[in-house]
Amino acid sequence: MTWIRRHANVSVVFSLVVALGLLAYVAYVGTARASAGQVWTIVQRTWLWVLVLTVPYLVARALVWYELLRELKIRVPFRQMAAAFAGGEMTKSLPAGVYVQNFLLGRLTHLSTHSTIRSTMATTATLGLESLLALPVALIIGIPGASWLTWTLLGVVAGWVVVLILAWLLVHYRSLHMGPNVAAWRQRIVHATEEFLQAGGELLSIKTAKNLPPTAVYMLIYAFDLYIILRAVGVHNVSFLQTMGIYALVVLSVILVPIPTELGITEFAGLGGLLAYGVPRSTAAIIMLSLRLLATGATILVAVVVLVLVRHELARVQAAAGTSTSDAPAGPG
Repeated sequence: MTWIRRHANVSVVFSLVVALGLLAYVAYVGTARASAGQVWTIVQRTWLWVLVLTVPYLVARALVWYELLRELKIRVPFRQMAAAFAGGEMTKSLPAGVYVQNFLLGRLTHLSTHSTIRSTMATTATLGLESLLALPVALIIGIPGASWLTWTLLGVVAGWVVVLILAWLLVHYRSLHMGPNVAAWRQRIVHATEEFLQAGGELLSIKTAKNLPPTAVYMLIYAFDLYIILRAVGVHNVSFLQTMGIYALVVLSVILVPIPTELGITEFAGLGGLLAYGVPRSTAAIIMLSLRLLATGATILVAVVVLVLVRHELARVQAAAGTSTSDAPAGPG
């Protein structure tokens, strides 16, 4: 288990270094004499729009996660789910930060290890739904001068499908053929991975497809945030449809690149997409950095409000849990 923790720590540190490196590069590109003025102009013209749109954006995201949890037979109280979701949204830009909501949900609702693993698949499935919508948009709209993009995306997606199938076969085989002499920590890893993949198999159903409309809603809202920032800074040669294509590329880059971080990859991919449409380098960088500043700031603000609204209920639940624990009969010895 020490090796696993060390490996996990190295992965997080590596992802954070890559994220900060990409973000630093975009910030460097955006450094210009008028950059501060551009950022201030964007914030003044768009902050209210972004803040207002963040509410339906988060509602749609929460609805998708809640429905996926229910589909996996995980029934949790709404307030605890809302608190866990809000916490996850505040950290989702960080390496593996989106899974903080599963940790919080497990702590707030006292989920079993079995249910916590399955809830993690519900979070992962939201990324799958986003990919399912973003892929055709990216393929149809495309990026100017990037004829290679179509086959690259199809190849990467096909590669991930093959990897997942092989992982399922390997884990299933290992689970069936594990002897009693296998270390306990290895058995736990195999069984947890098998449970995770089995939950994913349960979500491969028509019922899951009903979550595509709310997923499309919150993705369109984020694309519109990018579009109004483009307009605020004076970029008028990129239509909303083309903005959707850029955003689809960003989504696929974040999900398909095997580095578990949204920070940095979002800005780098968006920078490339804007440059393809002839947006000046410094302006394109400022646009993506402003999107990060406004969208993340608005998300954190709304999430904090949610946590404040449910804090009394959470305190009551935690107090009740503590009382039930203290009232339990003591064990022998």
